[in-house]
Amino acid sequence: MPDNGVALLKSEEGRDLVRRKCAAAGVHMDTLEELVAAEFDGQGKMRKAGLYVEFDRIFDEVDTEEDS
Repeated sequence: MPDNGVALLKSEEGRDLVRRKCAAAGVHMDTLEELVAAEFDGQGKMRKAGLYVEFDRIFDEVDTEEDS
């Protein structure tokens, strides 16, 4: 994942913690990373309407993968 500015994801210990929490919540780590990246890409926008569309796209992909 590109540098996203999230300190927790910059260290292996932090990534392990996030991985465990994701697993416990039933969320794939790559999905969380996509959501974080989308949020960072949307920072500074006056309107985040496009950001919510991006979130919907990511969640739709997860739903499609789970249905397969």
